[in-house]
Amino acid sequence: MKHVRLIRHGESAANAGKASLDHSSIPLTPKGVEQARLVAGSFVQAPGLIVTSPFSLAQATAMHTLAAFPSAPFEIWPIHEFTYLEPARCFNTTVAQRRDWVERYWAKSDPAFTDGEGAESFLDFISRAKSFLDRLAVHPAHDIVVFSHGQLINAVAWLIKRNPLTIDGQAMTEWREYEITNHVPNCCGYKLTKHPEDAGWRLSPREPRIDVAQCVPGRAYQAVRDPERLLIEERAEALSAAGYPLPVDDPAMYAEQRLEEARAAARSSQVSSVSGNTTAEISAREVCQVLREVAFERRTMTKVSQASWDEIYAGHFVVSVEGWRISIYNDCDTLDYCEECISSDGRRWSFDSGDRFGTDPIALLSTWEHQTLKRLLKAL
Repeated sequence: MKHVRLIRHGESAANAGKASLDHSSIPLTPKGVEQARLVAGSFVQAPGLIVTSPFSLAQATAMHTLAAFPSAPFEIWPIHEFTYLEPARCFNTTVAQRRDWVERYWAKSDPAFTDGEGAESFLDFISRAKSFLDRLAVHPAHDIVVFSHGQLINAVAWLIKRNPLTIDGQAMTEWREYEITNHVPNCCGYKLTKHPEDAGWRLSPREPRIDVAQCVPGRAYQAVRDPERLLIEERAEALSAAGYPLPVDDPAMYAEQRLEEARAAARSSQVSSVSGNTTAEISAREVCQVLREVAFERRTMTKVSQASWDEIYAGHFVVSVEGWRISIYNDCDTLDYCEECISSDGRRWSFDSGDRFGTDPIALLSTWEHQTLKRLLKAL
């Protein structure tokens, strides 16, 4: 059976809201480099083939895996990002600055339309995705890792799941909705499988999304967004040593809470000088609870940032929740993660803090809470 792992590139300067000269030469951010390093560390054996797009940010992401497995075959395929806007017009612009052009392009719903020299039509883009699947099918390697781009990856997933008979305006609109709904985070993606007797590909039923670190059933963590914090496994060991059993329900949240309790108990048994900084700490669970109460309309949220959620599009959006100041990252209209929080009594939580108890507060929200919070943010 053939296994293919599709992985989006690490965070780029454009993803972080910076201006870019052109799509092909956008560099990775330091965070993107760390994401690429973690992807390379997630492999337990050498891939049978490493494939990347011609764009520099996909190649820079792939290089960490290639460095870990220098004997693995390496090839560059035409699986670059969908460039539907004329490159010359987009020179030295940000994602936010291009947004009106993007909306006008998709409003046309014309799959044959080409925006200008160097741009690609939707028909050509889907044709590339189909050719990519055909090339994968006939390649002799059975364990393939592909470093590509979000829209290309979602085009492949859409073709497999929807199997459209024609690529017309309606299909173009449906794909755009699929792409927005199924946003692929940096260094995440899908796993494809194909049996020799199968006519086509299928997305893995168990693991449609791939984290950058190996998944452990029943335990969720975000090593990419916050690589320095303790993983759930390490927390579980600390809890066990402290006499706090890890419950089977919502382990990420309760591991954080009980490990905090265990540490507080350990500090209280020591001299008072080592426990003087506890009042400055705030946990991800506390921040998550504030956001939950906003979603259930038990607390009032107001906008601190001058620009609206839609106007920022890619960047930090700051809100106030009854004295709590919270910075949330808007990744191309996706509610991505919480960057920082300062409580009403002056305590602080941040990705930059050196001693973290938990994961990103946004990740602790349920699907409904996440969707509701995003709707409320867009309405501010």
